[in-house]
Amino acid sequence: MNNRNRGGALRGPSAGRRARRRDQRGAAVVEFALILPLLLLIFFAIVEFGFILYDKTAITSASRAAVRQAVAFGENSTGTPVYLTASTVQGIAQNGLSTMLINFASGTTTPGVTITNSSSGTVTGSTQACSTGASVTVAVSYTFTGLALGGLFNPLPAALKNALTLTSSTTMSCE
Repeated sequence: MNNRNRGGALRGPSAGRRARRRDQRGAAVVEFALILPLLLLIFFAIVEFGFILYDKTAITSASRAAVRQAVAFGENSTGTPVYLTASTVQGIAQNGLSTMLINFASGTTTPGVTITNSSSGTVTGSTQACSTGASVTVAVSYTFTGLALGGLFNPLPAALKNALTLTSSTTMSCE
């Protein structure tokens, strides 16, 4: 084996290693370019899943707070229990969520709130949400819209892209 280069100087074993490292450096860049889209997809999926879990926790907390207020009562002058109205309970749930939810939609999405009394069914407006001996269920539903970047990778039709309905309901007995 000839250990001389073109100029006639001796060439050591480190010269061959340097040439191989230069070749490997180019291979590393190509490998990184191939794997980067997959890494970004995984990263954004983790971030979006975190937003979904946060919003689910927020609507669960709002439904619990609203139903807790609905079952607590005061008394009028005759000692009869007085409960909050359905519209007040609905306002408690929606106001609790007004600044808590993370949404990437262009417009704001208002959460839906349904109040159900075990003895009288769905209650609305100025009807008392609770009655003695019954139980009340407050159900909150919310459409989560994901990151705009997620739309590039979503194989679903345009009507379904990045829309996920989160729901939570809490039931308590009237006091």
